[in-house]
Amino acid sequence: MDFKKAVEVLIFASDKPIPLEDIANYANIEDLEVIETIISELNESYQETGRSFCIRKVAGGYQFATNKEFYTIIEKLYKDQKKINISNSAMEVLAIVAYNQPVTRAKVDAIRGVNSQYHLHNLLEVKLIKIAGRLKGLGRPILYGTTDKFLKFFGINDIQDLPNLHQIKEIMGYDIAKAQKTSKSIDN
Repeated sequence: MDFKKAVEVLIFASDKPIPLEDIANYANIEDLEVIETIISELNESYQETGRSFCIRKVAGGYQFATNKEFYTIIEKLYKDQKKINISNSAMEVLAIVAYNQPVTRAKVDAIRGVNSQYHLHNLLEVKLIKIAGRLKGLGRPILYGTTDKFLKFFGINDIQDLPNLHQIKEIMGYDIAKAQKTSKSIDN
C-alpha cells in the first residue's frame, strides 16, 4: 500500500479532524513520526504545485484547509449561511471560559462583574462551550469548558495554543507604559 496516498485519502475523507493515532490504525502505520513526515511532504507538494489548500493540524487532528489567501473568496461562498455572531460581551465570557476552564458561572460573573448566564446559555447553544462537569462542594455548580468546535472556530489545535497576555498585547499594539501614563493623568 502507498502510505502517502493512504494518509492523504484518510484526511480527505474524514468529516472532522482525524488524529494521528486513527490514521496510523487505519493505514497500518506503526510509527506516528512517519505520518507526520508524510503530512509535511504532502504540504510541500501542494505548495510547490500551487495548490489552494494544505493539511492543517486543528483540534487535535488533521484536516484539509484552504490557504489563508483564499479566505475572502470562501467567505463570499458561505455568506448566506447562518453565522455565529458573537457580541463583545459574549466574546468576553468565551475568553474567560477558555482561559480559566473548567470554570463556574460564579467565577465568570466575578471576573466580569455582571451576570453571565445569558451568554453562557447562548455559547452552549452554538456549541462553543460545553458542560465540563460539576464542582465538588456546596451546591455542586456546573463547570464550563470549550469544545472542539471552539478550536475549529478559532483555527487552533489545542487550548494551549491560545495567545498569552503578552502576545495579546503585542497583537493589539497595546503599549503598557503609555496606558499607565494615560491612567495616571486621568487620575490626577
